[in-house]
Amino acid sequence: MLSASKQETVCFDDIVSRNPHVLTAARLAHQAALLGHHVLIVGEQGTEKELFAAAIHNASSRAQNSLIELDCFYLPSTLLEQILFGRQVEKELQPMMKNCADGTLFIQEVGSLPLVAQSRIVRAIQLSTLLLDGGEAVDFTCKLIGSSTDDMLPALTQTVLWLPPLRHRKEDIPLLVHKTIDEFAAAFHRSLNSISDEAMNALIHYPWPGNVRELNTIVGRCALLAKGEMILTDHLPKAIQRARKSKYAAHGTDVPPPEDVLSLATVEKRHIQKVLDITGWHKVRSAQILGIDRSTLYDKIRRYNLVNRGESMMNEECGMKSIGNHQ
Repeated sequence: MLSASKQETVCFDDIVSRNPHVLTAARLAHQAALLGHHVLIVGEQGTEKELFAAAIHNASSRAQNSLIELDCFYLPSTLLEQILFGRQVEKELQPMMKNCADGTLFIQEVGSLPLVAQSRIVRAIQLSTLLLDGGEAVDFTCKLIGSSTDDMLPALTQTVLWLPPLRHRKEDIPLLVHKTIDEFAAAFHRSLNSISDEAMNALIHYPWPGNVRELNTIVGRCALLAKGEMILTDHLPKAIQRARKSKYAAHGTDVPPPEDVLSLATVEKRHIQKVLDITGWHKVRSAQILGIDRSTLYDKIRRYNLVNRGESMMNEECGMKSIGNHQ
């Protein structure tokens, strides 16, 4: 979660990326901010959804009004409804929906919000009138930004942004690392300004289950440990060092092994599998990225015997039957 001071100053220039999917999301987000559209941001935990939400709000006509943030994941449904719509005596505990009547409401994990509360929010936005518990009616022109780790059908006409996990945007790791180093050096008046090639190589090839949030935390920790101007491999957590050594041990080298010469069919198979994995096996979105129609994509999935590995692993762990892929 961004601090209040950071939240107020975030802009789209703070989103650093060379990844085409992230750049597309940023372009759509900026357009949505200028047009005042409601937005749904889809991505794994730690993929900078909060950064996008703050940038959208600050680029919109509502930048001078409140950006109110609510994380639904850890709160029980009864408390959520009270926070949003309930009557409170103390002024500072006014219902959250009332406090953001002319601003922006950012709901994290919007799918965890009770359906009744979702319906009340949608109705308030559609009618420009918020009905609170107890019957009080408030003028309401709030814009909604929702985030979710799962693709979902939006209840409102809105812009949907999809943010890929860090393991699928490796080209951005050097950019993000240097951004964090620069921010750390400026905040703590340190001369730290670089990272060794070996350390950067280890970071690039780590799978990053916690995404950008985990990367920022790790680089910040390394910056604290570094004594001079450079982050070294020894400053990295042992898990990242072990992963790096394990990856290249079979080749007797500390650098990535050369790619084998592959057949065109193998390249196509790997690329389609990668796109499907990146989109969470959302076949409509995958077909659009690949530039083919959905029936062609289904044919290639069957021909190459492609598998939704994430779903298969989950079913193996939980002992559950597959509930099917996104259509």
